Amino acid sequence: MTRHIVIGTAGHVDHGKTTLVRALTGIETDRTAEEKRRGLTIDLGFAWLDLPDGTRCGIVDVPGHEKFIKNMVAGLPGLNMV
Repeated sequence: MTRHIVIGTAGHVDHGKTTLVRALTGIETDRTAEEKRRGLTIDLGFAWLDLPDGTRCGIVDVPGHEKFIKNMVAGLPGLNMV
């Protein structure tokens, strides 16, 4: 039986949340041209990681800037840990 957990990132802008997710998963969660140009997460990003015990971790990379707090909060329901 495969277990599933959902992990959310937490932290202020420029604290390395997206870089950490990319290093762990190889998935770029900043997808839009504006996010890439500005170098900050604006919308929710999603990635996954399969652990050695078979657990699949879904990762929600949330914005860390106060101007995008509504987007951040939208990603919170359903998280198992942050």
